[in-house]
Amino acid sequence: MTPKIMAMRLLDGKVPASNLIFVRSRREEFIKEVKSGLAALCWPFHAQVIAELRPRVVLCLGATAGNFVRERLLATRLVGQFIEVNNRRWKSQVFDGTSGLKVVIATHPSIADWCAAATDPSALVEAALR
Repeated sequence: MTPKIMAMRLLDGKVPASNLIFVRSRREEFIKEVKSGLAALCWPFHAQVIAELRPRVVLCLGATAGNFVRERLLATRLVGQFIEVNNRRWKSQVFDGTSGLKVVIATHPSIADWCAAATDPSALVEAALR
C-alpha cells in the first residue's frame, strides 16, 4: 500500500487516527521529560477506542509511540520486519500477542522517506493488514 493510498484511507473516514499524546510539540525531544507521564494519562482514551472499534491492526508512527502501545497491548511476538537499505538501517516491525491484535511500529514518515524504496515500510504495513 503506498503512502498516498494510506492517506486516502485516512481521509475517507474509515481509519481512525490519533496522536498518542494530546500535546503539540514540533519534535519529541521537546517533551522528553514528560512524555511517559503524558502517554500514561492519554492511554485510557486509546484503550477505550481500541476496545470499542476492535481493530485488527494498530499502526504506530515512530518507535516511542509504537513501543508504548505494544507494551500496553501485550504484543510481544515479532512477526514481521523491514530494515531500511541504507547506512541507518532503521527497522519497522510488526508484533502480535495473545489478543490477536497486531501492532505495527513504522518509521515516522516525517523523518524517513516513504516514497523511496530503500526506506519505505509500506509493504510491511500492507502485509500486516491482510
